Order: sequence, then structure tokens, then C-alpha cells
Amino acid sequence: MTEATIRLVDVTKSFGQKQILYRISATVTRGTVVGLLARNGQGKTTLFKILADLLQADRGEISVLGVSADGSGAIRKKVGYIPEHPSFHNFMTVRQVLQLRSGFYRNWDWTKVYKLCANIDLDLNSKMLQASKGTLCKTAWVCASAHNPEILLLDEPTSGLDPVSRDSVLHSLVGELTHQDMTVVVANHHMEELIGILDEVWVLSEGTFKHRLSMEEFRRSSFRITGRLRKPLQSLPVGVYEEGRDGDWVRWFTFNSEIVPVVQKSNALERMQCEPLPIKDAIKSLLLTFGAENE
Repeated sequence: MTEATIRLVDVTKSFGQKQILYRISATVTRGTVVGLLARNGQGKTTLFKILADLLQADRGEISVLGVSADGSGAIRKKVGYIPEHPSFHNFMTVRQVLQLRSGFYRNWDWTKVYKLCANIDLDLNSKMLQASKGTLCKTAWVCASAHNPEILLLDEPTSGLDPVSRDSVLHSLVGELTHQDMTVVVANHHMEELIGILDEVWVLSEGTFKHRLSMEEFRRSSFRITGRLRKPLQSLPVGVYEEGRDGDWVRWFTFNSEIVPVVQKSNALERMQCEPLPIKDAIKSLLLTFGAENE
């Protein structure tokens, strides 16, 4: 049986009267790379913090690498986490930040640190007080990966990076996956750039998983539907999402192939056409519908 590195069962979390997550359940096996799509405010960061054992769920079971989330720090020693908005002590340099972090991990690898810093052009003498968003992101990436974690939790790891720096960080991520049987959960504004390494796509909306698909299912089931509306609709067919419209002409997409004959039978569209949606276009459509807001 393939080992489960992450296991969530009916995980629920609220802040005051506002429910953020509701009965989230999922299992991630070792070596799986999960792309998490969610708009800000839909529970994405809360889920990451629960997985990193930085936040306690109200109800449910959380197991990471066979260890129950209990706030003890045992999980964090084996997990690398990049928060959406990384921050560090303003009075420190990058080098001092890394020296401080190294004291918390027995597996901290300075050789790897220096190599990563060179690869992503991170100046160890940069001061946190004057750090750009890009420097903060790069520092967070080194902190997350320097202790050779078994799991990476990446909440917008390339946010704020210029294209060259973003490519460097993504290349480093690919390198981590190549040399280790690592489990990754990643949310990213540029998820289409990760198509080659993703194994699954999860869509988190309104605190629940609306969809969880393997990339093979995603490739096989993604379709674009176009046509002219016969009459205004009160709502879209279940499982159909709108990409755009021009007057009565609409462009829809679905990643459930069983939806296509349902739309045909409904007779909602004149001159209806349906074609498979290339995987990169499908990811972009998902990002527009469920993904993080543009930077």
C-alpha cells in the first residue's frame, strides 16, 4: 500500500462566527505534487497553517507523516513551509535569518543553502529592513528547503518575483522533486508553469473541496463549450463554468466529460460546439474561476 504522508478527515475551522473550512477530507501519498487552487479568503492559507501545525482545527483529524497535529513542533521539523506573506526580523540580514533558523533543524544543510542562494541570486548580506518582496520570497524558499523536508507546503511561493527569479525558484523546486521522493502541496498564481510536475489538482472554494482531480482525469475531462444562448439562464448547468461571453455568445468550460451530453440535451445553446480543452488552457480557466487573484 502506498504510504499516506498527509491525511485529513472532516477538518473544520471557524474564526468567530465565520466558518473557513468545513469537513475537509483528503489523502496525499508520498511523492505526490498537489496544485491547490483557491481565491484569497476561501480557506487556502488556513489549510496550509493547519497542515504545518501552526493552527489548530476546531474538529477533525490531521496526520502528517504519521504524526498527529498537536502543536508540539514535531511536524514542523519534517515540513518546509512558505507562507503567502513571509516576514523576518527587520534588524537581521539574510545570513542571520538563516543562522537563526538553522538552530531549529538537525538536518540543516549549509552546503545546500549556499548553492540555493547562488542559484536564485540571493545576497546573504541583504538587510531584512530594506528587503524587497522578492528577497523575502527567496529567503523563505531557502528557509523552507534547507533542512531537506519530506513535505513542502508552498502558499504562493513565487509571489512578487520577477520572471527570471520566478524561473529560478521553480527550477529549484523541480530539483527538489528530482532528488527526493517529496510530497508537495502548492498554491501559485502561475500554476500553469507547474503543469509538468503536478499529479493532482484540488479546487478549494467556500471552505470545501469542490473538485479533486488527478492530472490524467483533468486532461481527459476538460472541454470548452461555445454557442449562442437560446434564452437567458437563471444559472449555469451544474459543473459548467463561464470563461467569457459576447452578447448571447458564450464560452463555457467543464472538467467533467459527462456534463457535455447534459448540456447538449438541455438545448440551451444554438450552434453548440464542444472541443477538448488543452491542459494549459484548462489550468488558466481554473485559475480565473477559482484561483488566487492577480498580483
